[in-house]
Amino acid sequence: MGYPDPADDRNPLLVTGAAEDPPLVTDLDGTLVVTDTLLEGALSLIRRKPWLLPWMAVWLIRGKAVLKSEIAARGALDPEKLPYRPELVEYLRAERNGGRSIVLATAAPQTTAKGVAAYLELFDLVLASSDSVNLKGTLKRDELVGRFGVKGFDYIGDSRADAPVWAACRMGHIAGSMRRLPNSALSAGTVQGRVFPGPAREFQTLLRAIRVHQWVKNLLVFVPAILNRHVDGEIFRNLGIAFLSFSFVASGTYLSNDLFDLAPDRQHPRKRKRGLASGQISIVQGIALAIGLVGGGVLLSLAVSRQLTACLLIYLALTTLYSCFLKGKPILDVIVLAILYTLRVYTGGLVSGAFVSPWLFQFSIFLFLSLAFVKRYSELLGLRQRREHLAPGRGYRFRDLTVISQAGVGSGLLAGLVLALYVNGQDSRNVYPHPEMLWGICPLFVYWIIRVWLVAHRGNMHDDPILFAFRDKVSYIVGFLIVVAAVLGMVPNVSR
Repeated sequence: MGYPDPADDRNPLLVTGAAEDPPLVTDLDGTLVVTDTLLEGALSLIRRKPWLLPWMAVWLIRGKAVLKSEIAARGALDPEKLPYRPELVEYLRAERNGGRSIVLATAAPQTTAKGVAAYLELFDLVLASSDSVNLKGTLKRDELVGRFGVKGFDYIGDSRADAPVWAACRMGHIAGSMRRLPNSALSAGTVQGRVFPGPAREFQTLLRAIRVHQWVKNLLVFVPAILNRHVDGEIFRNLGIAFLSFSFVASGTYLSNDLFDLAPDRQHPRKRKRGLASGQISIVQGIALAIGLVGGGVLLSLAVSRQLTACLLIYLALTTLYSCFLKGKPILDVIVLAILYTLRVYTGGLVSGAFVSPWLFQFSIFLFLSLAFVKRYSELLGLRQRREHLAPGRGYRFRDLTVISQAGVGSGLLAGLVLALYVNGQDSRNVYPHPEMLWGICPLFVYWIIRVWLVAHRGNMHDDPILFAFRDKVSYIVGFLIVVAAVLGMVPNVSR
């Protein structure tokens, strides 16, 4: 078959094990780990040093081996945070305990491969890409055949790129979505070995990844039209498109955020189960889905107005800035979150043509600032309860909990004050025939915001506070009473 003859000095592993028990060779990306270490390294580098993105194109032009080497040189991945296939790791460990030689042969750079080998302590030999050689496909086959001979090793791979290696090995094992060896390997006499299936990809996993349950936040675009009682068929249609546009773009940004947060998410007790962090959704699929959702949302907005498109692009820019930089900046992160919520309200006013009063703006800013602090407080409190030492990807410390709660409660009460000033002012009299009926809204709101903080302080706020409100019975009761007070305030005067 034209393979080079193995030289004795290049075959240190052939002396271990019998002829029927040759060295067991495993790939890394997609096989031993359910991810692509090159893409993970690139995403990590882009997040830390986004100005290097153009340089990645230059490195790629010089060759994929150069790209891998340059990325690895600027920050090696932490092998402890990679998503391994536990059943495959246990299989390799059992084979090694039985006296078999285990080899890691991967197209990943040597820095990554040696880090994984040092962490797992399983491998007798590590073969990886160098600055000039991308150890993949036929190059990997030639290297392995040169060391162990044709049919002188067993191999575990995950994709058709491994077909030349499978054709040259004795027994071929499969990891991932493939269920059998390629015909080229079987026709070359390779024996079908074990199959290590990948994580199940369920439709619910996809829905969780794009956070469909978070779409309820985008109902805020309807608020100005409802408050101004300014709704007809066309306005409702436009607001519906605005809702879907924001939902698609938001889902795309959630996926982007997950792509940049793979390592921190794997340390989180709940986030590590997300599709991208767990490997149920590949990085390539995540990138494609994020681009599709953002592009679809922007294109959908063009059916309404350029103003909606402009608001979406501002939202996209802010969320990107938040994900890449501001998320780790205390105080600034929650201010940006509050602005993103308020932007939805402002966009609803633009799309519907309803007046968005300064009172509504001020109320929204303080309310959403308080809820953003609730989110940070709950995350930090949960970490402390689990006795974690740091908040991954955040700039807060456990001793900041008191300041966060004080700022959050204060922001919520300021929102209540803005509401009270509006009810007592001339603007409410111009809209409501009986503004005195609105006074009941103020204590209801203050009760609700303080209760939210009490729930968070007790460690029971496990979700986003807005999602909490949509699932909380007390919130529905308070909301109903607020609607009743508002309706009573809108009852027209009846003269005899």
